[in-house]
Amino acid sequence: MMNNWKHICIFYLFLGVSIHTVCSQEIEPKQEVNIDDLGNVSDEFQESFFEALKQKAITNYDKAIEALEKCINIDPKPDYLYLELGKNYLELKVYDKAEDNFNIVLKNKPDDRYVLEFMFEVYFQQHKYKESVAIVEKLVEYNPMFKEQLANLYYLEKRYDEALNVLDELNDEFGTDSYRNELRKRIASKITNPNNQIERLEKKIKENPKGEQNYLNLIYLYSQSNQKEKAFKTAKLLLDKKPKSELVHLALYKFYLSDNKTDDAVNSMKIALKSNKVDTESKYKIINDFLPFLDKNPKYESQLTEIVSIVSGGENSTKVLTELGHYYFKKDQKEQALNFYERSIKGNFNDFGLLKRILLLQLDLKRYEKAEIGSELALEMYPAQPIFYLVNGVSLNHLEKTEKALEILTSGIDYVIDDLKMESDFYIQISEAYQKMGNTSKAAEYKEKVIQLQKKS
Repeated sequence: MMNNWKHICIFYLFLGVSIHTVCSQEIEPKQEVNIDDLGNVSDEFQESFFEALKQKAITNYDKAIEALEKCINIDPKPDYLYLELGKNYLELKVYDKAEDNFNIVLKNKPDDRYVLEFMFEVYFQQHKYKESVAIVEKLVEYNPMFKEQLANLYYLEKRYDEALNVLDELNDEFGTDSYRNELRKRIASKITNPNNQIERLEKKIKENPKGEQNYLNLIYLYSQSNQKEKAFKTAKLLLDKKPKSELVHLALYKFYLSDNKTDDAVNSMKIALKSNKVDTESKYKIINDFLPFLDKNPKYESQLTEIVSIVSGGENSTKVLTELGHYYFKKDQKEQALNFYERSIKGNFNDFGLLKRILLLQLDLKRYEKAEIGSELALEMYPAQPIFYLVNGVSLNHLEKTEKALEILTSGIDYVIDDLKMESDFYIQISEAYQKMGNTSKAAEYKEKVIQLQKKS
């Protein structure tokens, strides 16, 4: 049964809806019917029923259905027969028959949470969101966390105001949640007329002037509807009501940047980056916003060092450090680029593109010892990549480890396919190795190969 929920989660992933909110409330397992639950039934009934359970346990759902139908022929009254039939048809994805059997149970037990959950899956698997909503609205009575599914379903049904209302109820009951915040943003981006939501949030702020999340939601809605001044005003109002608010700086730094209030922007960035309340993805976006700003305002580059020191130890540091490497690489500041790349590779050593760039920069900057060690490690992970053989060979040639260089270069050239430039580079290094070893005839032979390849290209 739980396997089907995995399919639901995958389906939601393709829809772009939060997986967490779909899967957070799984169907609770219910103990299978035992002999005491069967009531006064014949031996033949018992034998067929437990045969059905056995066949279902080993995923022979068709045989389980046959055994259950034998039970129904003997005694068609017990609800649990139809429940078991529905479960087997659900496993077989025969949704119409699963629905029919669950409905038989629900006629006698309309509020059975366990059966309602199965019926929800039947509808959801068929993309019957309207029917799914009706079921989940009942399930909310048993557990308020079903409201997460309800919000998702309202979103799929384009009932955006209702979806946001449900999310507000969840926030009021359980506090904010990053997954629900992400869903809120998705919903808000679909609203063509946000006035109802704006009025509702403005009212909630008047009722509770220190409720931080209502301000943040209102700032987002204003921003989405291009009411930048109102968004900025709301952010400053929140800061006035809650001077220690950290989340408000996620909005403030953007306003400050657009108004060229750089000192204020950098200060807000630092507060947000240091905050435990700000998620790692948002911190990554802060860095991404700051780097293009630096391109136009290089005099503020000194601020970058402090910002990097704040995030360099966090769980998003690999991503941030890589972006900083790209930033300096584009500016042809190779020393700085290599510094950040080398720090970022520690958290992502199997990144082929990053490894290649680091090794080539190390060669460019004459860091041959590092390039030798790094290319050896790279070859352990990518033994068929000629670029790493070439880097290793170049490093060894410069380190006067000529015989080893020749061995690695002659091995690596076998992996070069349809790349005349790389093949030529290999021959140059092989020629150099022979020259260092005093074998001038072999050195000349490979120099000639280089000339011939250059003519072809």
